[in-house]
Parts: sequence; structure tokens; C-alpha cells
Amino acid sequence: MPQQEDDRATVAVPAHVAWRRVEQDLVLFDERDGSYHALNAVASAVWRALDAGFTLEAITNALAVRYQAPPDEIARDVAAFVDAALAKGLLERRDGEA
Repeated sequence: MPQQEDDRATVAVPAHVAWRRVEQDLVLFDERDGSYHALNAVASAVWRALDAGFTLEAITNALAVRYQAPPDEIARDVAAFVDAALAKGLLERRDGEA
């Protein structure tokens, strides 16, 4: 089951992950182990929004409007992507400011 976003936590790209746009998609490079990860257009949109500091809720709402899809469905997909990236060390949770 996906983790719930803590109101005071931010999901961010750690320093050991570099990324580059390739057409509409992104390619990630994990400097720790030399692995590459390709993201499709939707995952790339989530990644860029996270890197820009948007909350998961804001990302979900924007994607729901963009793709005319139910917000709860988009929220599940975004949470699944974030959970997978967290598990691989491609994203990290950081405590928010009080």
C-alpha cells in the first residue's frame, strides 16, 4: 500500500541523482550505483514538478485536469510512482519547515 504523505514532509530529488530531458521523457542517473532509469512523459511531468517543489496534492490536481481523469485515480498513480522512486533511492523525504 502506498505511503501517506506527511503534511510536514517534502519529497525531493537527492544530490546523487542527475537527470536530463530526452524529448518529452527524462533519463535519471543514480551516481551511487551507475544505474540509469527512463521515465515516460507522465512520470517525467511528476518528476519535474517534484523538483520544482510542488506538493503531491498540487501535482495530482494538475494532472487530473490535464488528463481529464478522476483525482483519486491520479493520486494512486502518483503515490505508486513516488513510493517506487523512494524505494530505489531516486527520491527522498525531507522534513518540512515548521
